[in-house]
Amino acid sequence: MDLVQRAHELYCEGRMHDALEAAQAACDRAPKDPEAWRLLARVSRHVGLTAASDDAFRRAAALTSGQPLPFRVSQERFQELLREALEALRPEARRRLEKVTVRVQPIPAVAEVRAGLDPDAPTMRKRQGQDVLTVFQINHENRSSSEQSLRTLIVRSLSRA
Repeated sequence: MDLVQRAHELYCEGRMHDALEAAQAACDRAPKDPEAWRLLARVSRHVGLTAASDDAFRRAAALTSGQPLPFRVSQERFQELLREALEALRPEARRRLEKVTVRVQPIPAVAEVRAGLDPDAPTMRKRQGQDVLTVFQINHENRSSSEQSLRTLIVRSLSRA
């Protein structure tokens, strides 16, 4: 089995440390594979290796012209962008979220991933008791190359929730 594929499977199972080892091995074996580096970057972020994650994202971006670096903002700025996005929603989307508690979490918890949530999911909605929509900041940033693209992605995620 391909190491990148195996690392991705482990990542999606919530076996982050095993996924990290497999992704590192994939990058060692194929140092010019941008997908291996992007996966290593995402897994590294999940295990708290921020500097290693940033380095892996830089390596992936250097290997392909279509993959810009993630755009990072402070938690406070992300909250501001989220508030702006909520205000910018179309009326029908705003009505769907009226009684929903919207909160921000950096990334999905390992337990959530092990329960079946995609580790790269932009949001998670739980409708047990109180309706809660969790917006994952890092997963949004990983898909955004600028503040404008981040803002657009947040609006899109809220509209789909």
